[in-house]
Amino acid sequence: MYKTSCGASKALATAFFFCCAANALHAQEDSPPDAQTPGTSADSLRVSGYNKTFGIASRTADANDDNYFLGLNRTRFKLTYLRPHLEVRVENDTELRFGDYIRTAQFKSETSAPRRQYWDMETTLADQNGHNIRNDMFRTYMKMSYENADIIFGRQRIVLGTGRMWSTVDMLNPLNPLQIERDEYVGVDAALTEYKLGALSRVSAVIAPDPARGATRWVSQYRRNFGGTDINFTAAHYWNDQLFGTDFATQLGGFGLHGELTYTAAFRGRNYSSAVFGVDYAFQNTFNISAETYQSNQPRLQRQADFFAEPLRFQTEPLGTRYLGLNMSYEFTPLLKAEGFYFFNQQDKSRAVSTTLTYSMTDNLQLQLGMQQFYGHDNTEFGRLHALYFVQSQWFF
Repeated sequence: MYKTSCGASKALATAFFFCCAANALHAQEDSPPDAQTPGTSADSLRVSGYNKTFGIASRTADANDDNYFLGLNRTRFKLTYLRPHLEVRVENDTELRFGDYIRTAQFKSETSAPRRQYWDMETTLADQNGHNIRNDMFRTYMKMSYENADIIFGRQRIVLGTGRMWSTVDMLNPLNPLQIERDEYVGVDAALTEYKLGALSRVSAVIAPDPARGATRWVSQYRRNFGGTDINFTAAHYWNDQLFGTDFATQLGGFGLHGELTYTAAFRGRNYSSAVFGVDYAFQNTFNISAETYQSNQPRLQRQADFFAEPLRFQTEPLGTRYLGLNMSYEFTPLLKAEGFYFFNQQDKSRAVSTTLTYSMTDNLQLQLGMQQFYGHDNTEFGRLHALYFVQSQWFF
């Protein structure tokens, strides 16, 4: 059945709003050439994007245990408008999904999961038995800069914490360690204000309304470099919890070190602490290795209660409270790269292994093959999942 929804109108209205706002600011800031800010460039409009196609074969993790194939084709158009003190960016995704996975109960469950963005700009253009077409805004934001201050409003990716596989600081837009597209961050609908105190220090504040229309989330940070070490101090309000923490990134000899330490004053249950620590090393022969651990003393039942009370937390926090992770990569040639991840849940002893092989066929065309393997009992986090195989191509324009 083909259908349309108000999502399309919302997406178009949002893009139209940013364009009108940019024009309004443009009109207010226009001045003769000799009055322009020194060092600024003329207005520019840039259009870029990519087309990606990939296929996934696996079995569902629900009681039906269905074999499935999922195909996806995504076209992303990225529009960037630049002028002195102003940047407007709109990234629009149109996705075609096809295959028997569309007919599974697991797919229906995923589509009904809570959204991670406050504004619903997704449109279902077609929904039939064998395919699904959607349109959504991946990024839509306006950045205004004046002297040492930046203000960004809209759907954006906000960098929080230094964790590579997990994070105790970032509850807004963290990366899922098992996601196939590791360079795709969902982003968050928020207002971000940053003020530079110096070349190596700044303060920032984030306000992000809760997609479930609950308590507004906010984050404040102070960032500073001490003797070559980047250190952040964070205070945040996620749902009804108060979080206080610090994170760092530094070099020690040839090793890179990073970590996060947080204390959460919980709305439900007892207060708890969480930590991430990681180390990485790059060899001269292009072999890189990283190890990271995530540890939290939050009781397991308390975390499950949090997931039940705020389902969105299930998409922003690890299921367990103790993990070890390993990442290795090697460039056989400048065009061919292999990468692997290993994740170990220390509580239920389940394990996951993810490997990819990426080949750059041209400057703007990549081909990738990959697989994920899972080990453990059927009632464990990774053991309940089934082997997954995928192939994808990406063409940039």
